[in-house]
Amino acid sequence: MTSVLSSSLLNLAATIVSLVAGFLVSVINARVLGPAGSGLVAYAMWVIVCAAAVADRGFPQLVLRYVAAASDKGQHAWAPLVRRAFAVFLPAVVVTFLLLLAYGVHHHLSGAPASWLWIGASLLFLAYTLSAFSVAVARGRGRFGEVAATTVVGSLLQVPVVFAGAAIIGPGGALLGMLTRYLPQVFCLSGHLDRRTPAPPSALTREMQAYRRNMWTNDAIDIVLLTRIEFLVVGFFLGEADIGYFAAAIVFSGLVSQLTLQLSPAFLVGLAARAATEDTAPPHALYRNCLRFAALFVMPLGIGGAAIIPALIPVVFGADFAPAVNSGVLFMLASVPAGLAVVPWAYLAAREQGNRLLRVTLVSAVLVFVLLLVAVPAGGLLGAGWARILAESLTFGLLLMAVSTHGGPTAPWGALSRTFVAASACGGGAYVVTVLLPGLLGLPVAVTLGALVYVAAARVLGLIAPEEAVRIVGMVEGRLPGGLRPLARRIAGLIAPAPGSG
Repeated sequence: MTSVLSSSLLNLAATIVSLVAGFLVSVINARVLGPAGSGLVAYAMWVIVCAAAVADRGFPQLVLRYVAAASDKGQHAWAPLVRRAFAVFLPAVVVTFLLLLAYGVHHHLSGAPASWLWIGASLLFLAYTLSAFSVAVARGRGRFGEVAATTVVGSLLQVPVVFAGAAIIGPGGALLGMLTRYLPQVFCLSGHLDRRTPAPPSALTREMQAYRRNMWTNDAIDIVLLTRIEFLVVGFFLGEADIGYFAAAIVFSGLVSQLTLQLSPAFLVGLAARAATEDTAPPHALYRNCLRFAALFVMPLGIGGAAIIPALIPVVFGADFAPAVNSGVLFMLASVPAGLAVVPWAYLAAREQGNRLLRVTLVSAVLVFVLLLVAVPAGGLLGAGWARILAESLTFGLLLMAVSTHGGPTAPWGALSRTFVAASACGGGAYVVTVLLPGLLGLPVAVTLGALVYVAAARVLGLIAPEEAVRIVGMVEGRLPGGLRPLARRIAGLIAPAPGSG
């Protein structure tokens, strides 16, 4: 658990920088482009992610899983696998890029509004897809430091570039600016491709190809039909401005989702390595600890965030985005089961249960699509929020059942329940502050009070064992300047009693 936790914390630090930068980009797009323009950018980004999920054909998931499993077979045992996978991965990506670029050039030459939109989208697609492959290889090799560094550099670069692009060119310029987020990872790709290493077709075994196909189908359905299918349904039943409201409503829940998605590769690598070395009992303790660890972050962010969303959205995006408030609360609450679901998903992926994941994904896809078709025409964005809560909760339950059916461990319901109580107390305290101190003034007070309530509840309810707190501090201290280390120890003393003190 220590290595997984260390990798997760490193990923978490970089992810926080990435999320803050992504949040600033969303604010820039909303403020500079307005509801309709920011809606166009969000819709184009959804198309890019969907196209990438289809074009990558599951190869990033393949290399993440099997490069990690090959780590105990020699220093360069992973190299032929990566070279062969990339050679098969690249053609479909290039064809998709050229199709998007051709459409973008036609769109630009026809003089359509936001004429640079799809040219920017095609270039962003290429960088996004190559970056995903590079990051998967780096994580599989355990090079989480490389991923963290490139994530931080790209995230910081994109903020001023997106602002300039949006202000000068419009929605297309914003997409071109977002490209800088992925360039550092793309530049690292050559370091994972050793041209001197032979890459025979046998480097990809039948087992690997079967896993890739299952994960590809699963990811394509998950991203195209599950993650943000609301863009399609909202765009069909409602108007362009509603897409902008929806984009604002999901920004904060998207931060939570991205946080947990960035943690999941560390879970998968740890669980895959454990699966490769244990022939008997599955890693029950590791799975349960991963769920506890995810809940400690996801629940206060989701529930506490939902409490301050009504005050936060108008302050951040402007009064024009007030229609996004109520649905934003629901999407934040839905991020809790969605975030927790990455752990049973990673467990099943590490145990090569692609078929089970595919069945769960298919059921979830049908469920969310049917719910949206009923809820959006009847309730607009609010209906979309309720549909998302129900769909994410049922999907989480199905994943837990799939783990159990596979002979895996049960969830640590006691720890999860206590964490839910602490997070609810956090949200309650924050909400009271936003009512008593409305507007910008109350937000920092609400966040501070919510955090203090959560820390106190975590100690009272025993969410973190003393030994765990000591290990976390030990790992964090190694990456902090000397002056900040005493602060880290004091924080640990607040959230957990010292070992042997009680």
